[in-house]
Amino acid sequence: MASALHTLLACLLGGIAFLAKPCQSLGLDGERYFVASFPSQAKIVYMRDGHQVLRDLIVGGHESLGAIAIDATNARLYVADVAVQTIFWYQLVALPDGRLTTDGRKNTAIVTIEAQSLECDGGGNLYVGGAAILAVTPSLPPPPVSIMKFTWYQLLTGATNIVETTGIWNTENSGDPPKLWKPSSIETDGFTLFWGNGVQGGSHGTIVEGRADGGGALKVHVDQGESVGSVVMTPEFLFYSTESGIFGTPRYKKEQGCGKPASPKKKPLNAVKLGLKGGSEPNSPCRIISSSIHSTKGMVWDGDGTVYALDPNSGIYSFPSGNIEEHRLTKMIEMEGLFDMDMLQVSFSTMKAAPSVIYVMITVAAVFLQK
Repeated sequence: MASALHTLLACLLGGIAFLAKPCQSLGLDGERYFVASFPSQAKIVYMRDGHQVLRDLIVGGHESLGAIAIDATNARLYVADVAVQTIFWYQLVALPDGRLTTDGRKNTAIVTIEAQSLECDGGGNLYVGGAAILAVTPSLPPPPVSIMKFTWYQLLTGATNIVETTGIWNTENSGDPPKLWKPSSIETDGFTLFWGNGVQGGSHGTIVEGRADGGGALKVHVDQGESVGSVVMTPEFLFYSTESGIFGTPRYKKEQGCGKPASPKKKPLNAVKLGLKGGSEPNSPCRIISSSIHSTKGMVWDGDGTVYALDPNSGIYSFPSGNIEEHRLTKMIEMEGLFDMDMLQVSFSTMKAAPSVIYVMITVAAVFLQK
């Protein structure tokens, strides 16, 4: 009974919140929330756009907070806890007074998995970069590092098992050398996957593009940078972060990499040595946006004209997304120790029309759940 009521409450709250996709501009009738994991303080925090204050969203309840992702379609926050090899989820609720909260329940999404990166698409599907854990037969060869897809149906019905341990793309089916090596960041529109390799990008590809359903050929979109922190796409560009700074490149460029292939006798191309404009030539498709911060996490696009990036060492920044020229970054908030970030965009039109209904539903459901 309690389980059924909780499911109903979650669905209703998700519907009332009316979360918009990042590709939609909300105009004046909307709020943005930046949600970030804060491992050193064992909590998840959020910042309302325009308010330079971090507020607590979830405190405690996890062994080791890591990657996070927000499913805007179902108003869910996914949280990876590597120490217990589990991905959990929370129902997000944006209140009429501007506060962000959850329905108070900690739910299990996927078990026996070491998740290093998370991403959701517009259909409610969850993509996980990491490796499955063989809990029953540990004597078998371990599953490969991969990007696994968990469908909206599996997540909605509460099935926590891993059906396909080899995922969509992995270290065994992505070429030689593998173009999927350590997926530190994933970006998808449900049709195309972009991922960044967290180590050895010069050997395996810095940013790689492939189909979200597997199959077909992979494309090394960017070949400069050894370690990717985050990647995000707009309709025109890909923005990504490496150990050398934040870069941009056209999303639909035809050529592989960032210029002419390097000679095997030469060292891998280094973006810093190639100049502030990035690339091997003035017309290189890979351009540096800023070298003031690097190895950022949780880069997100607001659907309008701005990209936001979290620097674990100093805070959250923003820069224009309309071109790939060098920009001065704007610091939104100064904070050290944040790990990963995602953004929630909410329309309040429905909530403002009948705010009392929300509180009545929460109160009634809470009473039943306590019985």
